[in-house]
Amino acid sequence: MKRRIISPAFILVAIVGSQLLWSCSGNYKNAALTVVDFPTYDSTKFDPLDKPSGKMFDILSDKSTGLRFSNDVGFRMRNDNNQYNYFYNGAGVAVLNANGDSLPDLYFTGNIVPDKLFINEGNLKFRDVSAEAGILQKNKGWSTGVSIVDINGDGYDDIYVCRSRWKDSLSNLLYVNNGNGTFTERAKDYGIDAAGSYHIMANFFDYDKDGDLDLFLANHPTDWVEKLRFNNLEKIEQGTNQSDKLYRNDNGKFTDVSKQAGINTHGYSLSCTVADFNDDGWPDLYVANDFAMYDYFFLNQGNGTFKEVTRDVLKKTSLFGMGADVGDVNNDGLPDLMVVDMKFDKSYMRRSFMLAQRRSEFNNMVSSGYHYQYVRNMLQLNNGNGTFSEIGCLAGVDASEWSWSPLMVDFDNDGYQDIFVSNGYYKTFNIDERELVQGLRDATRRGDSVMFNKIAGIINKKKLKDPNVMFKNNGDLTFKRVTEEWGFFQPTITHGAAFADFDNDGDLDIVASNTEESPFIYRNNARQMNGNHFISFTLQGPQQNDKGIGSEIRIYTKNGMQYQTHHIVRGYQSTSENFIHFGLGDAAAVDKAVVTWLDGKTQVLENLQADHNYILKHSDAHTKSAAEEKPKPLFVNVTDKLKIDFVHRENQYDDFKRELLLPEKNSYFGPGLAVGDVNGDGLDDFFVGGASRQNGVLYIQTASGEFKSTTGQPWEKNNQADCLGALLFDADGDKDPDLYVVSGGNEFQHNDKNYRDHFYINDGKGNFSDASTNIPDSYSSGSCVVAGDYDGDGDLDLFIGGRIEPQSYPTPTRSFILQNNGGKFTDVTSQVAPALDKAGLVCSALWTDFDNDGKLDLLLAGEWMPITFMKNSGGKFEDVTKQYGFENTTGWWNSIVSGDFDNDGDIDYVAGNEGLNTRFYCPNDKEPVELFAKDFDNNGTTDVVLSFYNGGKLYPVKNLQYSAEEMPILTKEFKTYSGFALSTTQEIYGPKGLDKAYHLSAKTLASSYIENQGNGKFAIKALPLRAQVSSMFGILVYDVNGDGNLDLVYHGNFYSKESETERNDAFIGEVMLGDGHGNFAYLPSKQSGFLSDKDAKALAVIYVGKNQMPVVLGTNNNNAMFAYQLTGVPSEKIPYEQTDRTADVFLKDGRRIRYDLNIGDGYMSQNSKMIAVIPSLTDKVMITDSKNQLRTVYQSAALAER
Repeated sequence: MKRRIISPAFILVAIVGSQLLWSCSGNYKNAALTVVDFPTYDSTKFDPLDKPSGKMFDILSDKSTGLRFSNDVGFRMRNDNNQYNYFYNGAGVAVLNANGDSLPDLYFTGNIVPDKLFINEGNLKFRDVSAEAGILQKNKGWSTGVSIVDINGDGYDDIYVCRSRWKDSLSNLLYVNNGNGTFTERAKDYGIDAAGSYHIMANFFDYDKDGDLDLFLANHPTDWVEKLRFNNLEKIEQGTNQSDKLYRNDNGKFTDVSKQAGINTHGYSLSCTVADFNDDGWPDLYVANDFAMYDYFFLNQGNGTFKEVTRDVLKKTSLFGMGADVGDVNNDGLPDLMVVDMKFDKSYMRRSFMLAQRRSEFNNMVSSGYHYQYVRNMLQLNNGNGTFSEIGCLAGVDASEWSWSPLMVDFDNDGYQDIFVSNGYYKTFNIDERELVQGLRDATRRGDSVMFNKIAGIINKKKLKDPNVMFKNNGDLTFKRVTEEWGFFQPTITHGAAFADFDNDGDLDIVASNTEESPFIYRNNARQMNGNHFISFTLQGPQQNDKGIGSEIRIYTKNGMQYQTHHIVRGYQSTSENFIHFGLGDAAAVDKAVVTWLDGKTQVLENLQADHNYILKHSDAHTKSAAEEKPKPLFVNVTDKLKIDFVHRENQYDDFKRELLLPEKNSYFGPGLAVGDVNGDGLDDFFVGGASRQNGVLYIQTASGEFKSTTGQPWEKNNQADCLGALLFDADGDKDPDLYVVSGGNEFQHNDKNYRDHFYINDGKGNFSDASTNIPDSYSSGSCVVAGDYDGDGDLDLFIGGRIEPQSYPTPTRSFILQNNGGKFTDVTSQVAPALDKAGLVCSALWTDFDNDGKLDLLLAGEWMPITFMKNSGGKFEDVTKQYGFENTTGWWNSIVSGDFDNDGDIDYVAGNEGLNTRFYCPNDKEPVELFAKDFDNNGTTDVVLSFYNGGKLYPVKNLQYSAEEMPILTKEFKTYSGFALSTTQEIYGPKGLDKAYHLSAKTLASSYIENQGNGKFAIKALPLRAQVSSMFGILVYDVNGDGNLDLVYHGNFYSKESETERNDAFIGEVMLGDGHGNFAYLPSKQSGFLSDKDAKALAVIYVGKNQMPVVLGTNNNNAMFAYQLTGVPSEKIPYEQTDRTADVFLKDGRRIRYDLNIGDGYMSQNSKMIAVIPSLTDKVMITDSKNQLRTVYQSAALAER
């Protein structure tokens, strides 16, 4: 039984009564329609409105505020989503100073109801002055967004209202403040009535920096119903109807310059956000788009034009992009971006309200140019180098229900910007109730009011009401959901929202424009509750930009630096108060404030007392001083200079066609990388593996320090499988490196001959011959290869990691040890390490003496495995993982490296894991991610059930749609999506079924530091959160800044995830500086200069040229490899022998650092066999070999004279 579902983008059947733009049909219909109510909230938790709650916020309604307004839209036969798809998208709110008394007033837009203006009379009391102010519209109109601007530079706030819906009233309105409490509508006079378009939101900003404010309009096209159909994806790109508009201010008259400025788009825009995202002094634009069209990221080119760069700078966006805001979540002085979508926090809601997008449709969307889009909130962390890392899941802000308006400001005054999100929807229902959509549509078409009213009676109960959500910034890239804790207990439907200090007490209050309910003011009690200090600034700019829009402020206190950019149009259809507010925590003063106005002028203020508002005047600013010389980055890209041109190309094999429920592809693991001097000229060369049916390539270093690829090598005949791990080592004792290549992947069946590994003998000149008869026949799909003299006989033996039993995930295959006997290898696994026969899904391994007994042990890391300790006891290996206390470290480990990171003379380790920026975030011993594998439906194939905990219960990741495609038998047990969504994994598959299943768990996903505490004890702790933003693969241990402490250079990502799970893509290649005590600090990208933001895999150091400059080589899956040279750290290179085990570096200040001299480590990587010594720091270097013989290989001149 197959189920056919056509959906381009997580079919949203929740849009009530809408003209369904994508169809949904199948075999899960109910015999009788079942209406499943939304989760309800315990009324005993509700504190009464308009009374002190004892929490951070009190909720004030119209009873106490006088804000008697409600955006009532009702439910009518003709005035519904059937006629206008954005019927229930709500309206905005603006904070302004309408009467010049300095108290923040409020303007609410209404869809069907008239807009209203309220004057603040103090003490959080407001009075409706709409009629006397001249605001009441004479003709009907559908108001949406509202923006505040001083359009004529007279010092009074004017009101600009966007309009939509009704074709005969699509002109926007501009209410010009007359300065006497009245307004006059003059949009047409200024040329910004923009008649004929569907307008959602407006943002005034000075894009050309000529001193006056221009206008950007976020619209949606008039032909949008046709353009939303999935089969018209290509047509959208060629859309004949423009949507967004840019108007240039020409001395008070606005001119449409959209096309000439590069704003020639066709999207369904719901918000527009302005900031200087790339720090070039010019304001940029971010436009969040609904439906299939990706969001637009417009970079200002500084010449009157914009360039759309979304796919260049963002790895993913929200699918249904709604409101957006800019803030600095980590206080690094860079503008970050939050865009909200409609992901539900509760598992039941997620799995019963959304149909997952089919992989074929997702892939079609991506290949058609629509980028990677997912249904959830996106928090884009600005990396400062022109790229962003999306960290919504890591931060814990990826889900906030059906969301609209995010506001990024410091609500508790602790010095970190929090995030408020409004949410709710007036009419919606779940997947099982989709028949209601068709019934309502039919009744409307027939004019059958009886049937319409009957269905409407059901639908009227289906309002999606949740409390608005508050996320507290923890100060470490993560947020805590404090919705109820801070007093946001009242379910409501809120669209527009804005912040202001309505009671002038030094903390930020929130106004929420609700549907079918009066507005709320959330009164902030932070000042009374925690006593944190604040400081605020009001900007007085030049006449035509008197609010100083586009200016930036950086403040410096004892607690560090904070940054904000000044824009008042924020969130969704709304405008917040015209000032800049900083929380200061316990800092009672600001040491320095630096203001940079949009024209580049600056002013510096020092020693400012906290808890005051300061007025800053542009007339007091000075011409910008010459830019400070920026320090040179540590790394410089030299890929082209070295003439390295290898590009890894996958053959697009689709693992999911055979194994539908795989969490990721098992055929996209390469390529590996090996470094060695293959021709004996004293220069490092390297080998890089190819994909299936692609040749690996050997690059020879020339005397000029460039690389030249070789051809005619024997591995060109053995390229059917993926070439994964590779190792250059002297197997036969003739002093030149031979080559071992691991074959792997998932394309061929288990034990297929194409999985045979290969071994090549070097003639000493870099010419290789196939000597695969010297290794045993083995047809495991492998991963890594590492070499070590475990038996102490003076030659290198091999460990080969088994990655996967092909086409049978997650069944492990053999890992094995090959003993070297004069260049011929024997499989001795069953004799010396029988536990390796099914050790797990091995990804990485190290030969290392972890117990310091003089014998090489083995460390393993892999998917669903613990960090596995295999102790060498007289030439035989025993699994001592449990004895070392690491049995609960099961994770999705990718790599492991060694180094003495705490300078105590023993070897510690760093292991790369999945990272915490995933939908599973932070599993633990009690609530791990779990996997069950079994032929549940007895059809001869293994079914995979990946499960996670939510609310203390274990649920399958996949909903009924996907699960039943693999196991159609489920449709007999579960007739509804809701029933399946409410059921746990145990309830769905039965305890007996699960008991007999192959069961795996992952209890930690954090990339980690493993400290050797001596005496056989190790402790594991997560690396800093910046190292958790994606999957860590290649890791290089190196002292990059020359301070004598070992640092980390790493990269990763994993693009081959199943589409619903999302690809891991937030790493950009990073440097963590070690402090010599086992701690690491992130080095910002601008300072490191290292950039590796693709699907990165292997990472190794090679030395280049006569001066043997250190160069980091990196490989990318299905992309080009790269090379970065480390600059500014002079060092002397000490070569070592391949059978050497450790090097002890003694520094002049008394520190002693131990290095493992690994032949292969990290993720399928092999480094140059040299130690980099910094002469100014180093006294001597001593090496211990495989026979525990000690020798001195370096000593300083001063030491030699003693």
